[in-house]
Amino acid sequence: MSNWVSQFSLPCAGAGESVFDTIVTSHGVAVATGLLERHADDIACASDGLVDFLRGWIADPQVSTVAWDSAFGRAHLALKEGRHDAAGALDAAVRIGLRLAASGQAGRWSAQMEPTSIQLDERIIDGVEQIEVHVDEVSWDAGCRLCLRLADGSALLWRRDGNHWAGDGGSRLASVGRSRPIYLLPRQALPADARSAEIFRECQPVDSITPSMARAFEDGMTVLQHNVPDYLPWVERVLNGIVVCPLQAPYRLVSGSWEDVPGFVHMSSPHGGIDIAEILVHECAHQYFYMLQRVGALDDASDSALYWSPPIRKKRPLSRILMAYHALANVQLLYHAVRSNTANPAQDTRYVALNEPDLQAAIRALDAPLRDNPALTTLGRALYTPLAGRLAALVH
Repeated sequence: MSNWVSQFSLPCAGAGESVFDTIVTSHGVAVATGLLERHADDIACASDGLVDFLRGWIADPQVSTVAWDSAFGRAHLALKEGRHDAAGALDAAVRIGLRLAASGQAGRWSAQMEPTSIQLDERIIDGVEQIEVHVDEVSWDAGCRLCLRLADGSALLWRRDGNHWAGDGGSRLASVGRSRPIYLLPRQALPADARSAEIFRECQPVDSITPSMARAFEDGMTVLQHNVPDYLPWVERVLNGIVVCPLQAPYRLVSGSWEDVPGFVHMSSPHGGIDIAEILVHECAHQYFYMLQRVGALDDASDSALYWSPPIRKKRPLSRILMAYHALANVQLLYHAVRSNTANPAQDTRYVALNEPDLQAAIRALDAPLRDNPALTTLGRALYTPLAGRLAALVH
């Protein structure tokens, strides 16, 4: 087992994409199935063909990471907490349906809903109250059409052009990324309904993405590219969007992610490139942790003690100690690479010199209860061991 789990622990050569695809798809099928088991009648009342469209994918899902997305995450969160009303179930089904249509799931469906914001690749369209989808499996580019009818009476027609939606209307999102876009999301890009509040309660998204914010995230990707290039695909595999938050203090980094909203994190900006690079590594490590939890437990609950977690200054259960260790140990590998690269600007090496002692002290504190702890499952040990070995090798 340890061989395939290693790629969740840290970037590894020859990562097996089928592992990620299988885990994500299996979980996505379970979410879509649960949604229909509870709300198929509600969804059918406000749509035509959407229930059958979702059932078609459930019966024969094309294995990919299409389900690693907030559309599935919001549905999962509401199902888990038993909070879906008819409107919420429809909203979840529509967003899952759009995600599947973009991946090539064939079929026709339409839905009428409360006016809301819809994201199509780099575009945000406000006030959408009706959606009509047609995906022809034989003729992809010519046969994939999407009509959005807006609350003001206008209609927008979009077609699929390769891997992107092509059409007019909406606001354009900024993005970063080398092999695929990671969208920078202001407040407008989040679902404009009360149900989004519980997901993004930990942050206050900015109203717009300024050039300095976009440049900071681009600088962060450049730091990764120049120092730890193997982290670029590791980050881009699991990150779809960044909810951008304002600075709370000049030197305070604020970030977070949600176990039930895969592929999205929130981060404050603008910061220096090295700051952004650190947050990207930290938060994407959490994304891998959340994904691995979909396979099974990382500890067997036999150790009920609470242990001190320096990052949040409180005692936490063993599983959360492992999650914090996983993130900080990956950041330590970034710090080591930055410190070892003589081509880096002086401010980056000073940043590492200033912050590395506290980081290393936190890692030691987190490592102590994990090392040789029998409560870690095979999955948990396989996540911990490669990182512990890599950090040990840095001092020799």
